[in-house]
Amino acid sequence: MCAAVLCSAATVSATQRVVPAEAWLERVPPLPTSAEAAYAQWIDASEGLKPGPEFEKVRDGIKSEVLSLSRSVEHPTGTQAAVSRHDQVLMGRISVFSGTAGVLQNIQAARTAQAALTQKWNTELHALEQRRLRDRGALPACHNEAGAPSQLAIREVELAYVQQKIALAAHYLEQFQPVLQQMLDAFAPRIRYGDAVMGAWAELQNSGAQAQLAPVAWAAEADALLDVGQVQDFIQGISKLAARPVADRKAIGRVYAQAKGC
Repeated sequence: MCAAVLCSAATVSATQRVVPAEAWLERVPPLPTSAEAAYAQWIDASEGLKPGPEFEKVRDGIKSEVLSLSRSVEHPTGTQAAVSRHDQVLMGRISVFSGTAGVLQNIQAARTAQAALTQKWNTELHALEQRRLRDRGALPACHNEAGAPSQLAIREVELAYVQQKIALAAHYLEQFQPVLQQMLDAFAPRIRYGDAVMGAWAELQNSGAQAQLAPVAWAAEADALLDVGQVQDFIQGISKLAARPVADRKAIGRVYAQAKGC
């Protein structure tokens, strides 16, 4: 993903400082290993699951960093000193990332693997849901005025199937671990490059050279940060799917808290 916002009219000093993309990557919540761990990453609100504070901190932090990198540089005025050998070496390290095509190809391969595994998971969830509806519809009716199955019997069916969904989530979370590694490997070259270019730019001593190369360095780092955001989106989507049956189990507990037999 390119940082197309690097044309803002705002002006900042050439001494731009940001938290490196790899440091943000370390702050991304891990892919959970169980439905319960996934649920802990979310806030169970009345309108559904909302991202928990760790997801929000990374999302807001990256957004803020990219925004700061979208501002234009204030070019120094007056006579500029000659560029030192030190700066010439650093300037040679600051250029547009040349491996975009390979990175995009690897990202697409990881996304294809993600989509295939997600579809398989959803297919199994759909099959479970069909069996749940069948079993609930087959419950015997109580011999009373309502003529409906007991709330206790309904609760037992609901809990049995939600537990199966929780076990299924654990199975697929394990299956997604190598896909996550594939995704990390795909983004890694551009993330490392963005940090390296930004680091070289920050060490420049000549203010004119720093101002001249700021757009290139800032764009590279913004792309790296946006890549970290995509890694978090990957984890967040899987985590939410895994967390849902735990949220459903809690909802069943609330709805049928006073359940009785016939």
